[in-house]
Amino acid sequence: MPFQGTIVRKDADAIRVSRVTATRHRVLRLRSHIARSTDDLCFINLQLEGVGRYLQRGHAQICGPGDLALVDTTEPFEIANSCDFRLFCFAVPRRLVPSCLLTRPRLKITATEMGRALSRTLVGHAELCLASPLSSDVPALSGAHIVDLLSHAPSTLEQVPSESINVPVLLSMMMDYIDGHIIDHDLSAAVLASRFQCSERYVHKLFSTTRQTVGEHINNKRIQLCARNLLDAERGKTIAEIAYAAGFGDISYFNHLFKRSYGMTPREFRRAMADTTL
Repeated sequence: MPFQGTIVRKDADAIRVSRVTATRHRVLRLRSHIARSTDDLCFINLQLEGVGRYLQRGHAQICGPGDLALVDTTEPFEIANSCDFRLFCFAVPRRLVPSCLLTRPRLKITATEMGRALSRTLVGHAELCLASPLSSDVPALSGAHIVDLLSHAPSTLEQVPSESINVPVLLSMMMDYIDGHIIDHDLSAAVLASRFQCSERYVHKLFSTTRQTVGEHINNKRIQLCARNLLDAERGKTIAEIAYAAGFGDISYFNHLFKRSYGMTPREFRRAMADTTL
């Protein structure tokens, strides 16, 4: 399928920052492409919307909004986005990529509070870079900061949530708890109230600041988990098994929510991904 979308890019010191907005698309880099190229780069992508699957060296990375994925352009790889997506692509010379990133490319940094903060900071630097004129020093400074921040990505996966309690932190801790217990079928405002020793009414009040109800937040997280698992062909699970394993008890309700989120049914979503890898 030909590329249908837009790419905005800018050189930022030693790296190149690109914002990609497109319909479903597949990128396949073969040894024949590598033989004709002099690039010695890594692509480190920050997913903004949609879900991407990255294949290299026999390993798969499933990348949801806020997560990072890395591919080495000196080796064959495949990147497939099965529905409309947005992402930032940081083209970084391999000599600037820390070895910890090369050896640990699975960077689901949204799993921790620190990781989510890092993701938001990277977005801010990337937007600032693209919005600044080339005549200013801002793109170069932003590029240097981005490289430095990326080097800390693996450590965010080892971060332990803060135990100090105030309103924003308590909400963040509840969200972290949801992330860690998303597959629990009984996960609800009542469970959060019991876990954090507050009333259900207070839980709902906290989540009202996010413009989502507790149930909507939980369902969105479950839908994202299901989308990742639908992309993971190696698991070979049925759609019903994937939905149930993510905490859904009603397959019809799951199908309704999934189509509302991705504009297609889970079966169509899985088929679309299969089509991109033919």
